[in-house]
Amino acid sequence: MKTKITIVCENSINTPFPLIGEHGLAVLIEADDTTLFDTGQGLGILHNLKTLGKDITTIHQIILSHGHYDHTGGLMQVLQSIGKSVNVYAHPDIFTNKIAVIPLGEQTFEAPIGIRATKEEYEKNGAVFKTISGLTTITPSIRAIAEINRPQGWQGFDERLKVKNADGTIHDDTFNDDCSLVIDTDSGPVILLGCAHAGIVEILHDISEQTGYKEFFAVIGGTHLESAPQEYIRKAIQTLKQFNVKKIGTSHCTGFRVACMMQQEFKDSFVLASCGASFEF
Repeated sequence: MKTKITIVCENSINTPFPLIGEHGLAVLIEADDTTLFDTGQGLGILHNLKTLGKDITTIHQIILSHGHYDHTGGLMQVLQSIGKSVNVYAHPDIFTNKIAVIPLGEQTFEAPIGIRATKEEYEKNGAVFKTISGLTTITPSIRAIAEINRPQGWQGFDERLKVKNADGTIHDDTFNDDCSLVIDTDSGPVILLGCAHAGIVEILHDISEQTGYKEFFAVIGGTHLESAPQEYIRKAIQTLKQFNVKKIGTSHCTGFRVACMMQQEFKDSFVLASCGASFEF
């Protein structure tokens, strides 16, 4: 069976269809059944699904890549539109109080960037939460992976991204909830990234270690390399080459500069995974 992956929400648009672009990500996977990976901010999810000719009521399950608003903001609308109970797969840490601490001169500004409602509110609207822990089977062809194995002392590149505890203390977000997908297709394994907050290099190596795959046919999604040092960007490119990736589609948080570097390195194997783009494997 062919697997079709469609970018429903993303920062940019690459089709003539009247779609809504937004800072966020949502991806529809049509294979054994229909899976929605992330829901964007909520500005375009319902409009774009309808414009792309997708029936929202056919969605069998939803997977959330992490607890930021630009990946979970449309969840409530999607649940209400489906109108029945639906499994929502996510790591429990999506409900931590995620904030961005933004420098403003000599002071800082705290911006809430987490999920918009409580677990109970989503459950009232049909969500049946299922826990992603390590490598977790979702469907016969889709596995999700969180709690990525990283070196001791690992730290993310975006220093603004924090978690605020109930007592008011603030610490770096370790992104144990950062979740990627391993999709088995007729072409080979396809990796779908949300934001790759746990590091694209670490994610691909952990997936390889846990699945035994030495090559990936495609890697698609957000790579969060915009704030990464040049040394890590080069390491990411070398890792993609190491796993002999045939199709690389970056989106959302990758950054224009890094996307240009990827295109120069991978030529025709590279594509912008913009809103409206679709891939068949």
